[in-house]
Amino acid sequence: MLPLTARQFWSCLCTTAVFSGAVDALTSPIKATGPDCQTKDGAVQVTEDCVDATYKTVIIDADTNIASPVPHRRISGRFYGTEIDFNIYLPETGWDGRFFQLVYPTQNSTAETREIGFGAASGGYTLKVAGGGGYRADAALAKLSRSIARDHYNKPDEKIYGYVYGASGGSLVTVGAIENTHDVWQGAIPIVQAITISIPTNYCLRGFAGTVLEAQKEKLINAVRPGSGLDPFNVVDPMRREVLKEVTELGLPLAVFEDWDGVAGYYRDFPTSFRTLVLPLIAQFDPTYVNDFWTKEGYVGTEKSKLGDFYRDTLLYEYDATVQSVTADAAGVPTFVTLNSVLSQPPEVGLQFTIEAEDGTTKFFTATLDEKTKVAIIDPDQDAAITSLIAAGTKVHVDNRAWLAATTYHRHQVPARDGFYAWDYIRKADGTPKYPQRALEIGDFISNSASGGATFTGNATLKVIAMDTMMDFDSIPWHADWYRSQVEKQLGARYADNYRLHYTDHADHYIQEMPKANTARLVQYNAMLDQHLRDLSAWVEKGTKPPTGTSFSVSHGQVKLPARASNRKGIQPVVDLTSGNKTSISVRAGRPVVFKAHVEVPPSTGTITSAEWDFEGTGDFVKQSIGQGKSVLDLTVARKYAKRGTYFVGVRVASNRKGDTKTPYAQVQNLGRMRVNVY
Repeated sequence: MLPLTARQFWSCLCTTAVFSGAVDALTSPIKATGPDCQTKDGAVQVTEDCVDATYKTVIIDADTNIASPVPHRRISGRFYGTEIDFNIYLPETGWDGRFFQLVYPTQNSTAETREIGFGAASGGYTLKVAGGGGYRADAALAKLSRSIARDHYNKPDEKIYGYVYGASGGSLVTVGAIENTHDVWQGAIPIVQAITISIPTNYCLRGFAGTVLEAQKEKLINAVRPGSGLDPFNVVDPMRREVLKEVTELGLPLAVFEDWDGVAGYYRDFPTSFRTLVLPLIAQFDPTYVNDFWTKEGYVGTEKSKLGDFYRDTLLYEYDATVQSVTADAAGVPTFVTLNSVLSQPPEVGLQFTIEAEDGTTKFFTATLDEKTKVAIIDPDQDAAITSLIAAGTKVHVDNRAWLAATTYHRHQVPARDGFYAWDYIRKADGTPKYPQRALEIGDFISNSASGGATFTGNATLKVIAMDTMMDFDSIPWHADWYRSQVEKQLGARYADNYRLHYTDHADHYIQEMPKANTARLVQYNAMLDQHLRDLSAWVEKGTKPPTGTSFSVSHGQVKLPARASNRKGIQPVVDLTSGNKTSISVRAGRPVVFKAHVEVPPSTGTITSAEWDFEGTGDFVKQSIGQGKSVLDLTVARKYAKRGTYFVGVRVASNRKGDTKTPYAQVQNLGRMRVNVY
C-alpha cells in the first residue's frame, strides 16, 4: 500500500471522535473534536468516543515500509504539545482484527523486534507509545490506530479488538486502563503487579535484608538452594532470624535469596535504585523522618535491642572531614574529591556528604569513599548546583544516617486500607501498628501518579488475565492476590467471567532477556505472556474461556503452589527432578548419576515440546530428544562428574498449546532442579 498522505488518512477516520484541521502536509497538526472525556475521582475516564484534551492533536512524522522481523508498515507520530511520540506497526499479512500494546511509564516509542513478531504471528498489529502519559496517551493512540488499520487493510467496517499489557511499573499503567477506560481496549494483562504499597516499601524490605543479613549471606544462600535440607531461619543468628522472618512475612520470597546479588547487590543495581528512588522519595514526602528515626522512640535508631545496637554501633558511619582538592570533568563538573581523612571501613553504599552553602543552608551529595586514597567518587546525576559549591577547604559531614533509616521505613508505612493481610505481622493484636506511623502513605501517591490516576478499587471494565511470578523480589507475589481480591469484591458474580490470576514458577521480575548464568535457575516468562495474550483474545472475541488460574495459597507472606500440575492448574508445565527419589545426593567422582524427571502439563493446555539438561548449573543446556504430543513425560539420563564440587542440576521443559515445536512463541517453560555433591 502507498504511504498515507495527511488528507487521505484523516478523511478515513472511522471513530466517533472527529478530527479536523489543515491537512495539506503530513506534519500538519490535526485536532480531534467531540465530547470531552470526563473525570471521576481525579482520573480521566476515556471512552471510545470522547476526546482527551491533552492528546487531541496528532502529527504524523513518518510512514515507512520495513522488512524485519516481518514485512510491516511503521507509522510514526507524536502528540502535539507534549513530548510523547508513538509508533504503529502494521504487518503486511496475517492481520486478524486485533492489536497488542505494551505500556510502561518510562518506555520509549520503539517496539522490540519480539513484540512486532509476536503481534504479527498472533493476528495483530503492534502499538508503542512513549511513557509519561499514564494510560491516557496509550488510549489516544489505541483509538487512533483503529482508523489507520481499517484504512490500511481496506476493512472500513472491521471491529478491532485491543489488548493492553504492562509489567512492573507498566502494571500500574495497565490498572489505570483497567479501571478508567471504557471499550478502548477489550482485555488487559497486568504483569508482576505493583500496587498501592509497592513503592517504596518493596525496596525497603530488600534494603533491610541486605543491610542486616549481609554478614551471613553465604549460609542463607546455601540453605535456600535446592536440596539443602536446611531451614534457612536456623542458619542465621537470632537477630538476623527476626529480620529474615519480617521481610519474608511481608512477602519477600524466601527462595530469592539464592540470587543475593539481585536482591541486595549490583546485578540489578539495587544500591543505585535505593539511592536515586527511595531516599529522594522519603526526603520529599517525609523530610523529618531521618531525624525522627535516630531520636524518637519506636524506631530502630533508638531501639534498645540487638538490632538497634547493630545499627548504632556497627552500621552507623559518621565523621567530619575537609576537602583538600577537587577534580572536575571537561565541563567543569566535580567528579571526585580528596579528603584530609577517612574514618576506617567506610560502607560501600549509602554515604551522604553534607556541606554548608553561602546562605547558611545545608546541601548534600552522595559518593563512594575509598579508605586508602581518601578519595570520594561522586555518584552520577548529582545536582551540579550543589557539587559546584565544593572547593578546597570545604567542610563536609559524612554519614549514612538516611540510608540506614530508609531500610526500615516500611515499618512506618503500614497501610490503613483493608485487605493487606501480610501486614498483620507488624500489627498488634488489636490491629493497630506496632510502630509509629508517618503522616503520609507514600505508596498511594506513587501508584496514583504512575498509573495516571488509578485508585486500585478493582473495578475492571474489561477482561483481565493477571500474571505474576514466584521468584520476584521487586514485585511481591502476594500483592497480585490482593488486587485479585479487590476485583472479586467489585465484580461479584461477574468475577469468574472476567478475571484470572496466574503465577509463573521459577521466574523473576524482568521481561528482558536474562544473562545465561541466570537461566540455570530461572525461566523467561515472555512465552507464558504470549499464551496469555492469545487466551485473552480468544476469551474476548470468541467467548472461549481461558484455562483456570493457578491454584495457590498464601502462608506467612509466601505464595505456595501445589506440587502436581493437575492440582496447580494454570498453563505452566510442572517438573519434578530427582536421583534415587532424592533432591540431593552425594557421589564419588567418576561414578554415574542417574537423573529422573517427571513432567506434567496442566489439563487441556498443550503438550511437551522440548526438554533440556543443564548438568553443572551454568546455564549451558543440552537438548534431549523426546516424542511429540505428550502431556505427561518421564525422562531418564545418566551423567558422570570428574571434578569434585557441588552442582545444581537443572532440566528445563517447554509446552505449547498446539504442540508446535518450531514456533518461537508461546513455548511455556519451567525448571526442575536438584543438588549433586561430588567427592
